[in-house]
Amino acid sequence: MPPFLSLMGICYILVAAPILFGLLRDGYWSKVPTKICQMICDHKFKLLLGVILVLVFIWFIDLPVSTAIKAYSEKHPIFHSYWDMICALGDGGVVVGFVFTIFMLARQFSNYKLAEVAKISLMSSLFGGLSNAIFKFIFNRQRPAIGLDPWHFFAFFRSSTHDVNDLMYAFNSMPSGHTISVMAAVVPFILAYKNKKFTPLLILLPFLIAISRVCTLNHWLSDVMLASIFGIVIGVSVYRSNEWRLNEK
Repeated sequence: MPPFLSLMGICYILVAAPILFGLLRDGYWSKVPTKICQMICDHKFKLLLGVILVLVFIWFIDLPVSTAIKAYSEKHPIFHSYWDMICALGDGGVVVGFVFTIFMLARQFSNYKLAEVAKISLMSSLFGGLSNAIFKFIFNRQRPAIGLDPWHFFAFFRSSTHDVNDLMYAFNSMPSGHTISVMAAVVPFILAYKNKKFTPLLILLPFLIAISRVCTLNHWLSDVMLASIFGIVIGVSVYRSNEWRLNEK
């Protein structure tokens, strides 16, 4: 990363950090666990179906899809380069930075609703990122870029050495953090505005990020499917927990 971009990033963090801590202090996460439990209870059959589909993809779809992508990428390197650029849009820092910029602009121009939705989106994306880290630790799945074995789970726990490196990139596949972060960020905007013109565009963004993660062999297809489910649940739960704030002014 160019030095000037690194400097901008540091400045952004210095500006954003006090605001984000303020949102935590104001209770933007306080009711989220309860909402998540409520949503699981209310939609348990749909969520169960989603989990079953993930298992079906692990069993039948993941390996042939990743094998085909690897073979195609080796013949056409530009394929990987193209999707790798799309991947960058789903990086947690990019997502949070973009939504924080929306918040700052909305506050500057006194658009209270947009500013509030952006704050909810920020906290949703961050909640998704933290949840993702926990799930990655639990599943500890090998990435397809490392080895084409879709059933290679729990590498850290299965290892006699318990090598901490097994918790890093190579065995950090399920779920996709990029997909969770973006999905959790866009859901509050979709729910708040219900705009028929912009909703498809908002849905397209996490879809492209998810596909890019598969096409670059950073994730199996089942990883991004599970991440999408988690991202939707988190996005809806954080939004419902803070929806009342939109009516304060």
